[in-house]
Amino acid sequence: MNDLKGNTVDHSFEFNAHTDSPGIEVLDYEYSSRKPSKEAYLEVEGNHVAQAEGITGGFPRGDFVYMKWRIRATGEVFEDRVDLRQRVPSDIRNQRIYCVIDGKQLYVLMMPFDYYREKVSKEELVLARADATTPLKRVLLRTILHRVKQIYPDPITQLR
Repeated sequence: MNDLKGNTVDHSFEFNAHTDSPGIEVLDYEYSSRKPSKEAYLEVEGNHVAQAEGITGGFPRGDFVYMKWRIRATGEVFEDRVDLRQRVPSDIRNQRIYCVIDGKQLYVLMMPFDYYREKVSKEELVLARADATTPLKRVLLRTILHRVKQIYPDPITQLR
């Protein structure tokens, strides 16, 4: 059980700009105190940050996610720091915190490690594939069989 006091809990922090956001370059990221190691920077040509990361295992629940990125086409740089303390449940055992960047917007999703199998008709799948026109929608298409919850930004705020 994760008691929010730094005890370790099996969970994951992930992003994949290669597949989710090909027009984006990740410049920096941090999941609470989990930063990319110096070796990770040096493994990537040109001393850039890896464009995909998956940290999984037993480690303390993170208080925040920080992402900094550049839109390759325009050169614009953005950053966002999301406070997770009120956005995720106290027990995140076997949960995946997944980040997706769509232009100027960072999205943070939560999904369980285990798969939730639902019957999805071929017609629904075809419609979902046709509608997968943004990075977030492409991720949601891949996770159509998961219980996915958007934790940032708040879905209501997106409509304003």
